[in-house]
Amino acid sequence: MNRSWPAGCAVAFFVMAPAWPACALGQSSDTESSRYQQFVVYPHRQAGYAALRAGDEGKAIAEFSRARELAPRNIDTALDLAEAYRHFGHAAQAKQVMDEQQRYTPDDARLRAWEASVGAPVVNCQTDNGNVCRAKRGFDDLNHGDLAKVETELAAPDFARSAEGRALRHALAQRAIYLGDSQRAEAQFAILDRDDKLSAEERGQWFELLLKQGKLDDARQLQSRGGLDAPAQDLALAQAIANTGNRQQLAAYLGSRQPAFDKETDERQWIYLMSQTGRIQPTLLAGYTPRYPANTMFQARLLVPQAMTHGDHAAAQRMLARLPADSFREERFTLYLEQNDYADARAEAEALIAQPEGYRLLDPLSYRLMEAGSPSDAKALLMASYPFTGNPASASLFARLAVLAGEQPALFASADDRGKLSRPLDNVPLRMAQVRVLGALHDCDGIRAVMSDFSPDYPADLWRQLGDCYSSDRQGLAEYAYQQASRRDPGGDVTRALAYEAYSAKDYETALKAWQTVPVAHMKPDDLLAAANTALAINEPAIARSWLDTYAAQGGPKDHNYWWLLAQADEPGNPTLARSDLENAIALHPDARYYQRLAALQTQAGESQQALVSLQRASLLAPDDPQLAASLGYAYLQAGKPDQARVQFERASKANPDDPALTRQLLYVHQQMGDNAEAQAYAAKAIDQLGPSSDPVASSNDPQEDDDQQLYNLRRLHEDLGRSWRFNADMSLGDSVSSAANAAAPGVSYRSYLQLEGQYRFDPSLTGGDMNTLAAYARVFAGSGENGSFWPVNAPMLGVGLHWKPLRSQNIVLTVEQQTPLSNNQDTHNDTMLRASGSWAFGTQFSDDWHASVQGWIAQNFYVDLAYYLRAEEGVGTLDYTLGWEHKLIEGQTIEPYVHLQYTGIDRSHGLGYEKDGRMGLGLQWNLWYGETHYDAYPHRLSLALEGQHAFTSYLRENNVVFLIVRTQW
Repeated sequence: MNRSWPAGCAVAFFVMAPAWPACALGQSSDTESSRYQQFVVYPHRQAGYAALRAGDEGKAIAEFSRARELAPRNIDTALDLAEAYRHFGHAAQAKQVMDEQQRYTPDDARLRAWEASVGAPVVNCQTDNGNVCRAKRGFDDLNHGDLAKVETELAAPDFARSAEGRALRHALAQRAIYLGDSQRAEAQFAILDRDDKLSAEERGQWFELLLKQGKLDDARQLQSRGGLDAPAQDLALAQAIANTGNRQQLAAYLGSRQPAFDKETDERQWIYLMSQTGRIQPTLLAGYTPRYPANTMFQARLLVPQAMTHGDHAAAQRMLARLPADSFREERFTLYLEQNDYADARAEAEALIAQPEGYRLLDPLSYRLMEAGSPSDAKALLMASYPFTGNPASASLFARLAVLAGEQPALFASADDRGKLSRPLDNVPLRMAQVRVLGALHDCDGIRAVMSDFSPDYPADLWRQLGDCYSSDRQGLAEYAYQQASRRDPGGDVTRALAYEAYSAKDYETALKAWQTVPVAHMKPDDLLAAANTALAINEPAIARSWLDTYAAQGGPKDHNYWWLLAQADEPGNPTLARSDLENAIALHPDARYYQRLAALQTQAGESQQALVSLQRASLLAPDDPQLAASLGYAYLQAGKPDQARVQFERASKANPDDPALTRQLLYVHQQMGDNAEAQAYAAKAIDQLGPSSDPVASSNDPQEDDDQQLYNLRRLHEDLGRSWRFNADMSLGDSVSSAANAAAPGVSYRSYLQLEGQYRFDPSLTGGDMNTLAAYARVFAGSGENGSFWPVNAPMLGVGLHWKPLRSQNIVLTVEQQTPLSNNQDTHNDTMLRASGSWAFGTQFSDDWHASVQGWIAQNFYVDLAYYLRAEEGVGTLDYTLGWEHKLIEGQTIEPYVHLQYTGIDRSHGLGYEKDGRMGLGLQWNLWYGETHYDAYPHRLSLALEGQHAFTSYLRENNVVFLIVRTQW
């Protein structure tokens, strides 16, 4: 079967042979890649073909993929990659590549041929002599290395002119090169060139074959026809001419060409070839302008030494201008100095010094710069080599640097210079030399840095200098430096300086010892006041008083400062005299400190009103003092003036908004004033300042314990301040009638009872009172009735009344309630109940509210209830005590075993007498708290208890009873 293929690569689809590179390289594309792309793609394609021949799938696909990335629209790269995929059995990937290529070259004949080949029928080449079969046989022969048989197939004229024949001839030329058969390859290239079917790569291969065979004229003729990589071919031909030894011909050829090399090494080789023609044509190399800077240097190495030797500085400078700045430094330094170009001369000098053994040139080079009139460049040169390590002339170099620093300190103003000079050197002599330079610059920061090792080898004058440098902001170190100076050179001035510095560093003991070593006769009045102040700082009033007496005896002025110090010295032994001293100081110079001290003495004497006046006067003198404002706020509180206390606490808090003590004080002041909204806002702020506990169920020895409980207390207060309505339910279900404490109906004995209550608390600001002052409530309660039924639904009653809490510090409530029956039960009637009740836990640590900071706690409650019914004329009194252990199960839950003691007394009306009931109970209660938020403690609680009671004395028939108790509040 004979089938015509649209392009020369069609035969290669039958057999994936080493001839495939020739097929690919021999084609042209409708989407031609640039010459640069061909240049970078070619090595990858060649490597891919080699990998195909070696059967290396990974490398072949990788190389062809890289070529595809570099020329993504080129048909050749697509065919390479697709055929590699198909060759190794990856048909799907091959089709994907060619489908993508269809977007770029849909009309390309090779693309159509590839698509046709995918589904082409098998050709029977044993009987068919068509072009396809001849190509297949030729490729088979090519695979077996029988090049002669391939040429036999190509002898058929029709086949040789066909696309299949041309593809086979391309492959034959490549295989001949591969086998080293240059003549055969050249012959094939000549035939292909005759038909104008040579690619750029093959034309280059032909050119190389001509050079290898010494056919230079033929190579030049081929080169002149174009289509070659001109710079590379120029170099190759020039090297070939050079190999013949004909320098005249080489010079003529080099002069006739101006290649723009793409590689630095190629251009360098070209310059080298020019240097071989120096005797014949000396201007050839000098007139050449290299494209690459490195080659300019290479060219100059041949030319500059000759110009400097002949004294032609102008020519040398022209040549040097074309060179990198780091070449011929000695020549450049000399030329720059002659032209007064000091900056460039310094740069060359620095570079020379940086060379091996170049440090020895530092002294003469810096000297030449100074002599030439550039001390700034000399200083820069010296600083570049500082600290002159290993230089035998380092002492003279340090001296020269110190002279420059003293004469022109502005030259050392840069941070880099100061940083170098401030970096401590390796030994004390060098650091002492540093300090002399830094001293000339008055650089205290540098001196402190250099002497930071505090070596005992430093002399006294350096220690004194260091102390002076530290005195402005590092009093403790200044004190130490003065101590060291005093040890090496004792004297009055040093000791006095030490005393002042020690006081500034708050080392009052050292300061006092220093003052005590100075003879009193040598102390000035200011020294005596300073010494007295030092003694007072460490609570030595007697010593201070002795210096103050000396001060007065020497005729020192008795100004307000003297009386202020004298008041502090007199206060421990004679507060009355201290008050007189303060009054003298205030008379001379009113000062807030004096008034505050006077207020403290007045408070100690119980004169709270006078103390308040003193603090008010102090506040006028120092209105922005937050500590004074806080003190005044406390004084107003003690005077019963919460409004004014609030103003002062707000002033103090404004200056210190993150002070939790002030925030809480404002919370309590607003609470005391009845302003619950503001109090709640400050409670939220206090919560934020304290922060949440990381472990709500912390153990008792956890350092977070106090903060956890404080946080919970603040949340409880925040929740309580924001609550107006309260609701609760209380139910007890028993197996017999009991006189257990009945909050619903005191004096009434039930088997079971139920109570539902809603309470509204009035805003304290409306009632003129404090929190929990007045509340209105309504409740519905019922019991088990005379029949003792289990469910408490008999004889329901409605109670409406008021609660009044008269004392802020005690949980005592006075109640008046009007009771109305809600049914026609004959045992119920309208009545008015007066009631007084109170409960005490005897410490918040024993309350039954949630404890945030412990795993368990003892809970107790002592409850007293006195009630009187006006219509019934009956009185009831109850004493109730509960003691239990709250054990945490998880967050918000406890289990509580408890003991319950109760006594009830009833005074019946109409002479029915007094009845009493005393009993004890044991119970187990489960408590659930819930509804906690970031700012509010648990607002809701549910309790379930099972309690058994035994009556030791009772007016009831049954002495034993078991209760199921349910309580909830929200």
